[in-house]
Amino acid sequence: MPRGKGKNSAPAEDIVLERTQIASVIFGMVMVIALIVAGAARLGGSLSQIGKRWGSAVDGASRSVGLSVGTVEVIGLEHVPAVARQIKTAAMIEPGENMFRADPHIIRRRVEDTQLVTKVRVYRLWPDTVMIYAHAAEPTALWNDGERWAVVDSLGRIMTRAKAVDHSHLIKTTGAGGAEAVPALEKAFALAPELRSHVNYARRVAERRWDLVLKSGAVMKLPTDERLSASLLFYAKIEPLAELAQRPISIIDLRVAGRVFLTPKTNQMGGAA
Repeated sequence: MPRGKGKNSAPAEDIVLERTQIASVIFGMVMVIALIVAGAARLGGSLSQIGKRWGSAVDGASRSVGLSVGTVEVIGLEHVPAVARQIKTAAMIEPGENMFRADPHIIRRRVEDTQLVTKVRVYRLWPDTVMIYAHAAEPTALWNDGERWAVVDSLGRIMTRAKAVDHSHLIKTTGAGGAEAVPALEKAFALAPELRSHVNYARRVAERRWDLVLKSGAVMKLPTDERLSASLLFYAKIEPLAELAQRPISIIDLRVAGRVFLTPKTNQMGGAA
């Protein structure tokens, strides 16, 4: 009787054929590379020149099938057309370019490097549109340099054309380096939004951290910027129960991670919670 063949076994000739096909593909790739190198040497060129010619050929092919940039749109800056024009220039993408070269990550970095806008997002809408979404830097705080009040935007820059009197609702800050540190403070406030309404002004200390002077008269001592967000997140968790911002306290010290030290307005010794 003939012997039965296993279901998982493959005929020897099929294995040989498969190996032959793989070898042929590898050999073909090696030959193509060899021909490119030989052609570059014969023409007195270089691989970089070959790369440029290949890139031009790919760009031409993309245009021929409609995969080239037709429109670059900037959304979110309609009220500041001058900034929108600067952003479009910074993107460095022109109509007619290969859509595959319009890398959203690279374009976003170029736009962010202008330091003119925040919350940048870039999308490719196939086959021919690049869309850039961005927010203009907005007035965020007032800062006193010791002589006058100035408006600071969400990137920590002085808005020279903005008048402090028109933005009196913004949080007030003082101290050397205060303007540049405003973005970190705003990010931290987002974790404890109720705290903002209790703050009279923020005082920059040694260009490393903030003290918040509350409307109750208490001073909240915050840690360095690296631990600022974690500190206010901890505060936001305990405040609903402790109501520290409204108690008769002179100092609320949050500089030690996970602890809050209180100094009452009387002469009694401060406690720790």
